[in-house]
Amino acid sequence: MSFILLHVVGQELWYSQHFFNPNAFPSHVRTDVNACATKLSTIAYSLENIQREIQNDKSKFIYILNNDNAFIEFSPDPEKPVMALYYSVSFQVGLQSFFISIKSLLDIFTKIISKLIEPKSALRGFSKRKVDGVELTGGTLLRWLDQNAPNAYENKSSLITVIRSNIDEWISDVVAKRDEIVHDGTLSNISEMLVPLSKSPPLIKMDEIVLPTVMIENHSEDLIEYCQSIWKNVVRMIKETLILLPNINFDLINLTQ
Repeated sequence: MSFILLHVVGQELWYSQHFFNPNAFPSHVRTDVNACATKLSTIAYSLENIQREIQNDKSKFIYILNNDNAFIEFSPDPEKPVMALYYSVSFQVGLQSFFISIKSLLDIFTKIISKLIEPKSALRGFSKRKVDGVELTGGTLLRWLDQNAPNAYENKSSLITVIRSNIDEWISDVVAKRDEIVHDGTLSNISEMLVPLSKSPPLIKMDEIVLPTVMIENHSEDLIEYCQSIWKNVVRMIKETLILLPNINFDLINLTQ
């Protein structure tokens, strides 16, 4: 017996298919479009994981401070200030997946961009290459667009401008963090959850816990807020790029989401 297949998807993938509905794209890129939808949903889920696990860690940290024998009898000494740091791999799982998945999405999205403009394109990967004498993340795509995209493609210069501005604004930093995770195993500029032990630990309240932060250009930002801003940048970049690409049925995607 032959079945009619009814695909039921999770919330993250449903959202991703507002942009990457394979039916809106030519058949030769649909495999890559499906892969991009999966990667975008992975990024969204990773962000949820980061937010959820940091809040869980906060509760665990305050519980240990309030109940563990090592802290119950601790007496702060103003002459010897102590800072308690809570290290957990829980949110690190989501954090590493977040950055790795963004780079993976960029690699696959590069193939979609080039194949929509030139179906026989063999361009693969959002790799580094020199542009105007400067090595840039995504330089391979910028050079391909400049040198290989036909002049008949009317959005050529606009697309180059959009991609270059996103590279300069946030992509280079995100890819650098992905490279550090992949090659060094962790991110060096992430601070742990912490709290000064300026009073007896059982007296410490939840709102005194300082959540993990990330160093950006010599100042620290709340890690959750930073990742939320990156997510918004990813979605914005996809919308800004898709609208400039040819051979897409825009009636079947929703760039207002």
